[in-house]
Amino acid sequence: MHIQPIARLGAACAVAALAWAVAAPAHAIPTFARRYETSCTTCHTAFPRLTPFGEAFRRNAYRFPAGGDATAQKQEPLALGNDAQKETWPRTVWPGELPSALPLSLVLDGKAVVGPQPESHSGAGHGHGATAGTPATGAAAADNHGELSSPDLAGLGGHVMLRTGGVVGEFASFFGGIDFGGHDGTSVERAAFILTPADPAALQIKLGRFEPALHGVSIHRGLLAHQLRLTTTPAGLSPFVPEMSVTGAEVAGVAAGRLGWAAGAVESISGNVGWQKDAYLRVEGKLGGMRLDGRHAEATGAAWSERSAAFGASFYRGVAHILDQGKMLHVDTFWRAGVDLHAVFDDVQFDAVVARQHHDQPTRSQGAAGDLDLAFAELSWVPAASFVPLARFEYAKFTSGSSPGARWLASAACNWIARPNVVLRVQADVGADPGDHAGFRNATVGFSTAF
Repeated sequence: MHIQPIARLGAACAVAALAWAVAAPAHAIPTFARRYETSCTTCHTAFPRLTPFGEAFRRNAYRFPAGGDATAQKQEPLALGNDAQKETWPRTVWPGELPSALPLSLVLDGKAVVGPQPESHSGAGHGHGATAGTPATGAAAADNHGELSSPDLAGLGGHVMLRTGGVVGEFASFFGGIDFGGHDGTSVERAAFILTPADPAALQIKLGRFEPALHGVSIHRGLLAHQLRLTTTPAGLSPFVPEMSVTGAEVAGVAAGRLGWAAGAVESISGNVGWQKDAYLRVEGKLGGMRLDGRHAEATGAAWSERSAAFGASFYRGVAHILDQGKMLHVDTFWRAGVDLHAVFDDVQFDAVVARQHHDQPTRSQGAAGDLDLAFAELSWVPAASFVPLARFEYAKFTSGSSPGARWLASAACNWIARPNVVLRVQADVGADPGDHAGFRNATVGFSTAF
């Protein structure tokens, strides 16, 4: 049963107001905030976007920078053994520790959309837990344009996410997440174990399921209510998209405080393709502002504010199975290259990414090559701590033989941080896709909250 547009908007506002009210008690904060007994705004401009300090915290494997974790941590961990066992190792088991409280956070995303959702046209489905599949084409794509979004959660579009993260002794960390109600129903979005044998920012060895380090922007740290076309648009029949996550190993670190790097070897999104693995590499550098590792940081008065410019470049090479109605046609070899910019000038932030993806045979035709060109730009402003208006433009064009045309999306939104862990959002989108109904527009009222 479809809810009428006015009713959907009213329901969204009511649920958002309820989320604001129930989030007011001080104990309703996520895992890391509980661990350090600090506000979510220490690391987030507006959840889930990170401040410079929050980015440094992430790069230190979810620890305070410069070895400050032991003094900053307010929840004493449960010791598993004692320091004397270190002196007799390996005749004894190296001691460890467990979090004193269960490190779980619940994240709720809800929204009501009037008009067709952009995800109906990206081929990746809706919600943060989606994975890409074959994009809709022809009549199927045209039909999507005229439909209101179906209710997914309490009469709203949205989903529930369970998050966990923390440290394991001196040399390891973990992060994981399960998504309920996304495009794939219930799915393990991320589940990674991170080894830090030296300085956590200098060297991290990540194993499991995680987001590949390719671009300076991410679905996991974005403020809008839809996926990034940059990372969820497939090329033809190829199933490859770098979001939501990949399975494998990644080695990353920060050198000289301002040079970041990452290299990974991961499974193909198609599953096992012989012994061959996908591989990627990223390098980046930051000028001005807080160092990437968070060392020698000085207070600026506003957690999100600094004057800096970060430049990055990445390269990914992989293979994928090309399927047609479940039947394998051939193997497609591809590469993806991109460059990105992240600039902050006081209260204004600008992000831009351009990338090209080349496939040897991404369609039904064996030997027919294709290219996917992608662009992303976002400008945001923080006029006051509680408000973050922004504008975003996304572009994607797949070309193989005759060009079907470009897919683009322009968005404007205002995020209100009603509480440190509650963000309310009003958003409008306009865009176009190839097909019989090339234009679409919609409006969204939504919220994100974490406990």
